[in-house]
Amino acid sequence: MLIRKGRIFVSALVMIVLITGLFSQTGQASAAEDNRSWVEYTEKVMAKDTENGALELELQGTKKLAKNYDVTLKGKNRVYQKSLADVRVGAENVTIRVNHKDEITKIFIDGPTLIETMRVGIMTSGFATVDHDTIVLSSQAGLEIVDKVGEETFVVPANEKITFTPSENEITVTSATGEVLYSTTNRLYAFTDEGSKIKVDNITRASGDPSYRGFFEITTSATGDKLNLINEVDFEQYLYQVVPSEMPAYFGLNALKAQAVAARTYALGDYLSDRFAKDGFFVLDSVMSQVYNNTPENAATTQAVNETAGVIMLGEDGSLVDARYYSTSGGYGASKHQVWAEADGTFPSKVLPYLIAQSHTFDPNDPSKMLEIDTQNEEEILEFYKTLSHTGYDGNSPWFRWKVSLSKEELENTINANLASRQAADSKFVLTQNEAGEFVSQPIPAEGIGEFVDMYVAKRGDGGNIMELVIEGTTGTYKIIKEYNIRFTIRPTNAFTKGETVVLHRATAGSSDYTGTLDNYTILPSAFFGFELDEENGVTFYGGGNGHGVGMSQYGAYYLGTTLGYEFDRILTSYYPNMSLESTSILSKE
Repeated sequence: MLIRKGRIFVSALVMIVLITGLFSQTGQASAAEDNRSWVEYTEKVMAKDTENGALELELQGTKKLAKNYDVTLKGKNRVYQKSLADVRVGAENVTIRVNHKDEITKIFIDGPTLIETMRVGIMTSGFATVDHDTIVLSSQAGLEIVDKVGEETFVVPANEKITFTPSENEITVTSATGEVLYSTTNRLYAFTDEGSKIKVDNITRASGDPSYRGFFEITTSATGDKLNLINEVDFEQYLYQVVPSEMPAYFGLNALKAQAVAARTYALGDYLSDRFAKDGFFVLDSVMSQVYNNTPENAATTQAVNETAGVIMLGEDGSLVDARYYSTSGGYGASKHQVWAEADGTFPSKVLPYLIAQSHTFDPNDPSKMLEIDTQNEEEILEFYKTLSHTGYDGNSPWFRWKVSLSKEELENTINANLASRQAADSKFVLTQNEAGEFVSQPIPAEGIGEFVDMYVAKRGDGGNIMELVIEGTTGTYKIIKEYNIRFTIRPTNAFTKGETVVLHRATAGSSDYTGTLDNYTILPSAFFGFELDEENGVTFYGGGNGHGVGMSQYGAYYLGTTLGYEFDRILTSYYPNMSLESTSILSKE
């Protein structure tokens, strides 16, 4: 049963400043505003579209930016000139002035914008998309459904499910019995008691139907026929549901605390990046950001977050560390600049002194030292990854060593199934050799590479990760650049190889043989591999590790924290050299 609570006094929740008294609504404006009337609003910023020059406000909706708009920040003793980049989504310390054309001419930021919450885009089951067909919510403490613009609020009893469905930019609210209770084109909010959580019944995660802290916003999608769901939650409580989803509790408190600091630093970087500002959130709940609430929070991971509250990593220049992390190192880590391109497509990208290639393998002749090999030598690399007896930080991971074999036909099939889509998605880094011998960007032929002829590594990073792979076929010669493109072109699953089940073999450190297997693994586990080609039998890849290889290895942190007893700060400095740990003041409610 849904109980209508009645109208709410919206202006008590969100102040709209219609300029009176000190500022007259019809008062004289600056010359830039052409001596016409203006009005100011102080509202929460819901989204920022930098490309199209617009801000969405909580109650007033979307406003276009005037051609010569101005942004200022009021400091303690002076006013500072700022830019649109300083206007944060979710901020409530922002006042905008609009002219007679309803365009924003001035943006006033009242003091620093404290980072109190995270706004998380919640994806559908399997983290497929942010566009939901329906949204179904419930809470053990009951819900309040609020339309702030329409000044309506409804109460949903404890444990009763309520359904939201979209149609032509309108949201329809339906009770558990199917009764239509409310329809609106406005954003809706779902609140519950502070000590309770909201269950999202229309999606599944590893833990089943997930429950979330904080509150939800429900809006129609850009196309108007789907729904988007945003969870706004306290920043540290966001980490309560990230850390257990990224690292199991049995990895121990030291590793969990290192993970908490890395996750906090990464989250802050995502917040500052504005990459989802147009969509109205800071992060996604998937590996596109950090996995959030896939695994329920637990006492150990919550303790790790609480005991490192506010602690982040800063580089030598005082900038925020790009806190990358991954599952398992196969013995070497990668340099970030040799894995990812800059936003403008420059590759290799800028060198970061805290994300550099390092050996994580013990020297078999002197275990007190780390093994160093020639990571540019193909024979040495192949022998390194064929050797199961090596030990290192990640030796307890089932991904320490792996191998997978494909017949020539299977290799052709998986390349031909994926090369064109990778070229379309990342055209600067999937190239074709022209008649002059130059590699240029152009569409892949419909038949792909045709028949497979040969394959070789053109370039490796400092840690031995493959940066450039050249594949020769009967239709031409192709160069695949960056580890992501390589791993998503040669995919060891019969969904692409079109043959029998593809078996990937795995081994922990010190094994005498491969003991674990996985069928039809969706991508190559890492770009740390060598391979043996045989004209009759195809190819066998010998590799190590799982993930991109940049920053902190989670299995390595597990070993350092439990076996060697490293505290979290020493674990972090082992993976992020040339950085410092700081307690930030911007993650504050003061």
